[in-house]
Amino acid sequence: MITNREEVLENALRVFAKMNYEKASQTEIAKACGLSKAGLIYYYPLKLDLFIAVIDKYVFHMQSTSIKFNFQSCTLHEFIEQYISGVERTMSRLIQILDDGNNPSGCSFNFYYFHILMQVRLYYPNADKKIMQIFEQDYEIWKSAIKSAIERKEIRSDIDIESAALMFRQIFLGLSFEQSFLGGLDTKFLAQKLRFAYSLLKA
Repeated sequence: MITNREEVLENALRVFAKMNYEKASQTEIAKACGLSKAGLIYYYPLKLDLFIAVIDKYVFHMQSTSIKFNFQSCTLHEFIEQYISGVERTMSRLIQILDDGNNPSGCSFNFYYFHILMQVRLYYPNADKKIMQIFEQDYEIWKSAIKSAIERKEIRSDIDIESAALMFRQIFLGLSFEQSFLGGLDTKFLAQKLRFAYSLLKA
């Protein structure tokens, strides 16, 4: 029987991702955890409390740039490679958690993660502010890397920093979302597209 709080969160993540908040009853979540409903309530009395804990850990914490990436002082080219590595590490960890051998809809596990992201906006209190913080963190690291690349003459001086940061960010988000409907994000393809975008900016 599971008595570890972290395992409860992992199992709850799987249930919310594959069912959704409305359909996922405490009884269903408890069953996935190997607990009675009373056992689950011991850890999280309210379903919303459990949902918030899951999202805090597997969305807001895991998607924080300080957790997701490990940047060293580098060129923009090296920054892109480190960005891709961070995406791969995070995606690999999430797929490892979500893939419990149960795939009721036959979707990629990237899709299930997007499914839970949509629920965050609907059910997590004041989600818009926390989501914006995550987005802004990502834009800031891109803008900083691009600005440094201009200063060291790695890329052209006429590059608009905001527009370039948006381009790189949207390549990642667009491919992540589009490919989630198929087999999941192909990070090699992502790397190819980010490197191509970089080549357009070179001095």
